[in-house]
Amino acid sequence: MADEVRIVVDERAIREYAASGDVAELLMEAGEPVEAYAKSGAPKRSGEGAGSIRREPVLDGFTQTVRISWDRAHYYLYFHDRGTEHLPARPFMEPALEAAIGGIS
Repeated sequence: MADEVRIVVDERAIREYAASGDVAELLMEAGEPVEAYAKSGAPKRSGEGAGSIRREPVLDGFTQTVRISWDRAHYYLYFHDRGTEHLPARPFMEPALEAAIGGIS
C-alpha cells in the first residue's frame, strides 16, 4: 500500500502573514535603494518630479509588493522614462532596479 501525502493550505493564515506589518516593512526596506537610484536618475529640471518618487506597500490577495513611482502631478516622468514620438527614451526606473540589485550581490 502506497503512502498518501496530503497537503492542506491555510489560505487565511497566508493572507494574514502577507498582510502583516513584518512583510511590508521588509519589502519597503528592500525597495529603499531602488527609490534612491530612481530619484538620482530621474530628469531634474526643477527636481520636483524626482522628489515625488516614493515607495508604497501594495497588498493584492496573497501578494505583497512594493510600488515605486512618481505621484500623479508628475505623470510626465513616464514619457521621459519610456520615450514618445518626439522625446527619446531616457530610462531611469529599470536601471534603478538593476543598480539596486547589483548593489545587493
